[in-house]
Amino acid sequence: MAMEATYKKLISLNGAKNLIFFGALGRAPFSMLQVGMVIFGNYKTGSYAIGGAMAASFSISNALIQPINGRLVDKLGQKKIVSVLLTGFVTASLLITLGDYQSKFIYIFLSILLGISVPNIGAYTRRNWKAITKEEDNQKVQAIESSIDELNFLIGPSVFATVSNYINPIVALYIAAVSSITGTIGVVFFNSIDIGNIKEIASNNTSVWFSKNKTILLVSLVFLGACLSSISVFVVAKEDIGNIKNLTAFYYLVNGFTALVSALLYGYFFKNTKSLKNYNFVFLFLALSVSTFYFFETRNLIIFSGFLCGLGIGPIFLLANSYVSNVTESGKLTEAFSWLASSVGSGIAIGSTVTGYFIETYSLNTAQNLFLVFTIIPIFLLPFNKGWHNDQ
Repeated sequence: MAMEATYKKLISLNGAKNLIFFGALGRAPFSMLQVGMVIFGNYKTGSYAIGGAMAASFSISNALIQPINGRLVDKLGQKKIVSVLLTGFVTASLLITLGDYQSKFIYIFLSILLGISVPNIGAYTRRNWKAITKEEDNQKVQAIESSIDELNFLIGPSVFATVSNYINPIVALYIAAVSSITGTIGVVFFNSIDIGNIKEIASNNTSVWFSKNKTILLVSLVFLGACLSSISVFVVAKEDIGNIKNLTAFYYLVNGFTALVSALLYGYFFKNTKSLKNYNFVFLFLALSVSTFYFFETRNLIIFSGFLCGLGIGPIFLLANSYVSNVTESGKLTEAFSWLASSVGSGIAIGSTVTGYFIETYSLNTAQNLFLVFTIIPIFLLPFNKGWHNDQ
């Protein structure tokens, strides 16, 4: 078996630093706007309900469109599709910030346009890594990518909230938009990676990536996203209803930092494998970690639960992405990565919406059962989640 490259070697590859730096910038909207749209919507309309609808519209529309955008990128190339997406994203950003509309539903409609047009830079960077690395390095590459995702979700919401408080949410949204545009241009238009061979393969591809043998993995990711977003809503509500000062800030700090470090450590200590066994094992660990929220009530113990969950969150996304990278031909990779992101994004939208409704309609304790359900149900699917590499 070929020797895996070290992190230092991977980062030194031609074009790698470009992918890391601009890829991190390009992902800003996904971390900033899922929470930020609530703040922005309330600022523009005076209604948290409209803000919540805008956040949900952004997340759901983005999740639904990602596989389509990914397939178009694989067929037509990144530059052609991204040029169209960036035009739409800039237009929607200007309309939603500069306009003062009588009908509040226009803001929801523009949120949908933002979700549809924001470039899925994470799928592009993951695909471009494939052009400069070997198969045995897939897991380490996905560890780097997962740590970048976690860093964005660790910093992004805080930046949006801070700028909104001290200046206003319009400036915060512009920061997200400029970061996305700059990062996307840096990855797609100014990269030093030759992906011509991948584009040639893509031009001969006529089949789609999705098939029924991939459903179990995607469904488990939907439940995973729902679980994580329901916990996030729960923690915010717990701080408010339970009057637990600074719970949310410390929870996100500990959970996000732990996930970032655990992703890098997992990629360092464990070899790349063409299997979903480790993914299933980490999912079980995460389910056990989530169950501790049901018993812990104090701030320190809830933060400790966040630490335990972070140990599972870091590896689980890199394992899903590295498996797909291992068994998918290059001409379908953008679509494949987009399906994974779409599944998680759909789950995030479902989990946050349902949990918010249960808290509002019933109680915090009732809503607390949801993220247990979101992890218990997919456990029964894991014995069948054996992957599809043997079928190809």
